[in-house]
Amino acid sequence: MNPQERVLPLPVPEAPWPTFPPQLSEEEFSSFCRLIHRHAGIYLSAQKKALVQARLGKVVQTLGLRSFQEYYRRVVADKSGQELARLLDAISTNQTAFWREPNHFLLVSREILPNWYRQKRAGLNWRFWSAGCSSGEEPYTLAMVLLETLPADEIKNVKIFASDLNTQVLAQAKRGVYPEARIRPLPAEWRQRFFQKGQGRWEGYVRVRPEVRKLVHFFHLNLMDDFEFHEELDLIFCRNVMIYFDKETQAKVVGKFYRALRTGGCLILGHSESLCNLPHRFIYVRPTVYRK
Repeated sequence: MNPQERVLPLPVPEAPWPTFPPQLSEEEFSSFCRLIHRHAGIYLSAQKKALVQARLGKVVQTLGLRSFQEYYRRVVADKSGQELARLLDAISTNQTAFWREPNHFLLVSREILPNWYRQKRAGLNWRFWSAGCSSGEEPYTLAMVLLETLPADEIKNVKIFASDLNTQVLAQAKRGVYPEARIRPLPAEWRQRFFQKGQGRWEGYVRVRPEVRKLVHFFHLNLMDDFEFHEELDLIFCRNVMIYFDKETQAKVVGKFYRALRTGGCLILGHSESLCNLPHRFIYVRPTVYRK
């Protein structure tokens, strides 16, 4: 270095750079918790603060906002409901799989459907609902079970409703496209019969075949809203959803499930869920399975 050259000091910013992602204050966390519970029934304990900060922090960054408070005001002020939908998409947990908790599907195929068939339900409509269907694996698995179990002439009477709060996973469910590894839990015969393998840029992916997809009708639904089914349901799957609700919300949702089912219809919950300590009118069948 030439001794005559001077090393100039770096300029010092006039003010410190803002911390990003911003920190979620206790007051902001409480405000979001109340908003989410009011609109979706989801209860967030104090232990969920880090999760809320991480998930909503990504939204704040995407929108180019500088604080959670600014984002909260934006959600509340948006009359279209789009920002609320974005918030609920970010906060909702979506974990599912094909053939998840398989004993439930075996129960449907080996006991519930044969019992109904013996009760001369042949020729009648068969109506099922996957409430909290996430990215579609549960209702598609149910569709495969029905195709495998019911006589071919009964399939035309089948309709599976599938709903979720999260609009992003619903869009994925409607496409019916999954990485090939996701269908490994299914029997090899089913993987060949019910899926199409992707080619070219879709190599490594599979798509649910049309005969399976046409049985499933996806739609957006918040379980806090009214259920507007025009006919009684035979079976409701609502697995690993109510664990996110407090007791009061659980009781309200269970009451709506009861009214949506026909007499003799069944409600199936997740293996970590129960109607114990909840007021309800269901008949206990076995753990996680209840009959109207």
